[in-house]
Amino acid sequence: MKKGVLGKGSKGSVARRRLAFTRTLLVLLVAVLATTSVYVSTLIVQRNEALQQTSRYNISFTIGQAAVEIARLQTVIAAYVVQPGPDAADTVMLWHDIVAGRISVLESSEVGEFIQSDPRRGEVISSFRATLQASEALLPQIAEPGVAMRLMAMWGRLNVPLTRLTSSAHGEGGNQVTSDLQQLSRLHWSFSYLLIGMIIASFGLIIVLGWNNQLLSRANDEVQQLLRDLRSTSGELEAAHVRLGQAMLEAQDQNSVLRRRDLELNIQNTRFDAALTNMSQALCMADGQGQVIVCNSRFLSLFEVDGSATEAGTPTDKLYDVVEKSRAYGFAALRRVREAQLAWIAGHAAGTVVVEDDDGRALAVSHRPMEGGGWVATYEDVTAQRSAEARIRFLALHDALTSLPNRTLFRERLEGALARRDGNGIPALLCLDLDNFKIVNDTMGHPIGDALLKAVGERLSSCVRGADVVARLGGDEFAVLHDAASLEDALALARRITEVVGQPYHIDGRRVITGVSIGIALADRPGLTADLLHQNADLALYRAKAAGRGTWRVFAAEMEAEVQARLAIELDLREAMGRGELELFYQPQIDLLSGRLVGCEALMRWRHPERGLVPPSRFIPIAEDLGLITAMGQWALHRACADAAQWEDGVKVAVNLSPVQFTTGDVVLVVSEALRHSGLAPYRLELEITESVLLQDNPATLRTLQDLRALGVRIALDDFGTGYSSLSYLRHYPFDKIKIDRSFVSEIETRPDCAAIVDSIAILARTLGMTTTAEGVETEEQLRLVTLAGCTEGQGYYFGRPLPLNEMTLLHHPGNNAVGGA
Repeated sequence: MKKGVLGKGSKGSVARRRLAFTRTLLVLLVAVLATTSVYVSTLIVQRNEALQQTSRYNISFTIGQAAVEIARLQTVIAAYVVQPGPDAADTVMLWHDIVAGRISVLESSEVGEFIQSDPRRGEVISSFRATLQASEALLPQIAEPGVAMRLMAMWGRLNVPLTRLTSSAHGEGGNQVTSDLQQLSRLHWSFSYLLIGMIIASFGLIIVLGWNNQLLSRANDEVQQLLRDLRSTSGELEAAHVRLGQAMLEAQDQNSVLRRRDLELNIQNTRFDAALTNMSQALCMADGQGQVIVCNSRFLSLFEVDGSATEAGTPTDKLYDVVEKSRAYGFAALRRVREAQLAWIAGHAAGTVVVEDDDGRALAVSHRPMEGGGWVATYEDVTAQRSAEARIRFLALHDALTSLPNRTLFRERLEGALARRDGNGIPALLCLDLDNFKIVNDTMGHPIGDALLKAVGERLSSCVRGADVVARLGGDEFAVLHDAASLEDALALARRITEVVGQPYHIDGRRVITGVSIGIALADRPGLTADLLHQNADLALYRAKAAGRGTWRVFAAEMEAEVQARLAIELDLREAMGRGELELFYQPQIDLLSGRLVGCEALMRWRHPERGLVPPSRFIPIAEDLGLITAMGQWALHRACADAAQWEDGVKVAVNLSPVQFTTGDVVLVVSEALRHSGLAPYRLELEITESVLLQDNPATLRTLQDLRALGVRIALDDFGTGYSSLSYLRHYPFDKIKIDRSFVSEIETRPDCAAIVDSIAILARTLGMTTTAEGVETEEQLRLVTLAGCTEGQGYYFGRPLPLNEMTLLHHPGNNAVGGA
């Protein structure tokens, strides 16, 4: 088989040499054909150039044409001699220009080269040019006698030279054509021979290609036979290799089984070690003889023992002794763990226990028996977990901000107090609501609001006894469950809370003031549930807030009817603007020196279809609580500006701004839009604000007032002298007017202190350059006293009551003196 393969290899070598020779021959033939093709292309180019050259020889025609045109010029001159006239002269001029154009033709291209090649030919062109110049000089004088004949004679002298020049050009052109034809003939035969050679070479190439294909086919057959021989030999080798591989696989299988067993053991050991090392619990495993099998690293760190105490084979009694001596936990706690485990081991039982030492640390133990009498136990420090659970339980029943009992825990305590009533005391429920808290929260920020709630919770806790419960129900709502001896006892607590909570707070360097309204309900009759008692306290709280805040009220049966009436007003008030039930009344403001009308205060009225005119004191606080006052105030401002724009120039309109408008809306934008829409001059608008807007001394409020002043409107401080009046307001805020509260003016005749206050305010305002308006002037004596005190303006029933715009006679007759007209 080996010899046959070698023999086939020799034949393949001969075939390869033949193929190499054939490829070389093919390359040579292709090179010859390529060379021949290039040569043929060159001959074709030369032939084209020869044909092109032959087509150029038209020199004799060009020169002959010039002779013909000169003869034609002579003819038209002769015609002019026979019959002169303008038309004949124009014809002469035309042909003269044609003949003149021939000079450039004769001097250009092949014609110029032909003429310049012989001096005699050049003399003819020179004579042509000289005759043309002389003719151009005589041509304007052609009408004169003899000029035309001279022109004919001048041009006649060129006939013979041009004819000879034409004949010479014609002869030379014929010679050139004959030469070109001979060259074309030679190119034709050369091209024909080359084509014949290419045809013969092509036939040779075809024969060589056929021979090459036969050689390739024979070589392919020999290669195929060689491949078949190789496949046969390869099959025999593969069979031997398979037998060898089977033997190797058997050996590998045996090795794999051994390695797999080792790997499984290693994996189990690794997993066991990893589990022990990464367990969050401490673990101890012992056998049936009471000896340690293994303890993990967490066991060492939890009980603060050395690794030597937990080596395999150590008796568990010795391990217990080491753990108790470590004092990682209290001795008593560890002793309880040991006793519990010994009991489980004796009974071959499972169990869990949680022990706590004197320091509050808690340890959880879980014990499980194993087959063969051994056991495994886990130990975990659950101090943080128990603390977190206690914290969760605390938060579930306490307010997260103040740590006071929340609504859920307070309800449990309230129900327990109602269930335990024994006649020795009266459970009293006090519901509390902070005054102006929303203003604090909106103007000073939620962090200040949260700090205020915490401080209020601390003050409330300081006001009650140990058995009482103080809770935060949500927002700024608090509640107190008081074990009262009597109603007077509950009222005393309410008084104490009002005084303590109402004291100023200093939070983050800022002075914060708030008050508290309190509703009190006593569980003084049987059958009262926690819900009903809470409802009664809420009704009393509504009454306290309606009374002006900062006070308390005790629940009475008639309050429920009033609350229902308030709810009805709330429902109607929400739709009052949409139904167009709101109106503006105006009350005059009079200059006390001249008695002239200087302005009117716009006062909102609600004309209810069933209740009639609802007083502002009834619906304005409700509108503020419901958040409706912002939209109502915006409407009042636009309406008042539109009305005042129709009044006599110089009469101002005063509009009240609620504190809520400073926190819930852009007051500056609303005022500027009202002025723009109405066209009212800014100085004729006066905005009145109360001291409650300034209570928090908020920089945002100051910026708002400054922006309003920048618009050109006037700012008045209303009801000055009541509440928390502070002279610092007059120093910090941009006021134009102070309105003295009617409570001082109404008693100015009978109380010297009221007269002194009015005098002081008027002097202070005059010193600061501010106007003062005395409110509530109702008698002539009050008018005399406020004028004597130095007040500049007056307002009250003495000058006129608030009336609708169409009933304001002072506006219709602004020149009238208002003083003395009630």
